Amino acid sequence: MLDKFADELRLQRESSGLTLQQLANKTRIDLKFLEAIDQGNFAFLPDIYVKAFLKQYAKTIGLDENITLKKFEAAKENREFNLNPSVEEVKAVEPIKEPVTQAPKIETPIVEVQKSVVKPVSQLKSYADEPKHKSAEDEQKANKQLMIFGLGGVGLIIIAALLYLFIFDKSDKIVVEETPIDEVIEQSNQRYVEEQPAEQIIVDSTDTIVSSDSLHLTFYAKETAWVFVVLDNNRTQEFTLNANSKFTINALSEFKATVGNSGGVTLQMNNQDVDFIGRSGSVRHFKLDKNGLIYLNAPPKIEQQ
Repeated sequence: MLDKFADELRLQRESSGLTLQQLANKTRIDLKFLEAIDQGNFAFLPDIYVKAFLKQYAKTIGLDENITLKKFEAAKENREFNLNPSVEEVKAVEPIKEPVTQAPKIETPIVEVQKSVVKPVSQLKSYADEPKHKSAEDEQKANKQLMIFGLGGVGLIIIAALLYLFIFDKSDKIVVEETPIDEVIEQSNQRYVEEQPAEQIIVDSTDTIVSSDSLHLTFYAKETAWVFVVLDNNRTQEFTLNANSKFTINALSEFKATVGNSGGVTLQMNNQDVDFIGRSGSVRHFKLDKNGLIYLNAPPKIEQQ
């Protein structure tokens, strides 16, 4: 029956003067699907898509869409069905779309049948209203719970923020207390000043040197540097220079020194520039006396006489 149905469709298409390709262009249906319909193969897609294609197919070749679908249904059930049936035939094969729970009586008026159809709908409506009412109550409860959870979450965030700030403020204070670099340098300078011999005096840019020693060595710092000095091979001096500061020491005959961050330090002996070349971040060892400056390969120390 499906082959006969397909033949009738093909004959109607050919009589309308359309090829499969022209029909594909008009209906926007893939050519391979139209070829399957022409060959009586209607299993290429689920029925819902096949029926949609058939409606478009029938409309384009001049057939009634609904009658064509009825014809297709009858062909699937292996029944005869004319492409142009009477109204009675259409009603006779028209499928029942809604299930009928009770067989209507012949004497029942149409109005009563409509009431019987409407009645279950109203029951369904009232049945559906009840869960909606419960859902509204549940939604109110859910909104209250969400509000409580939201307030609790905001409170936790605020507490966490306060703890974070408190901990970090505390840690900052600890860092300052553990590493007060300015205080350490100041205390170190004071300690070195206290350890100097009585005849040595530290001067700033406005001071003058007062000493009975014959050599006066001044360290000028452009950057922070550490200095260790052996004076006359019998005593030592150690100090830290801050950036843009100077420090003067005195000796009778010679200085032997180690300078950390030597690139940030320049020297003057007896108010004369010393040709000292250092390198930033590197340590330099040297010996300095009246004869000039000599670089050493090892840190200086007091040698036994």
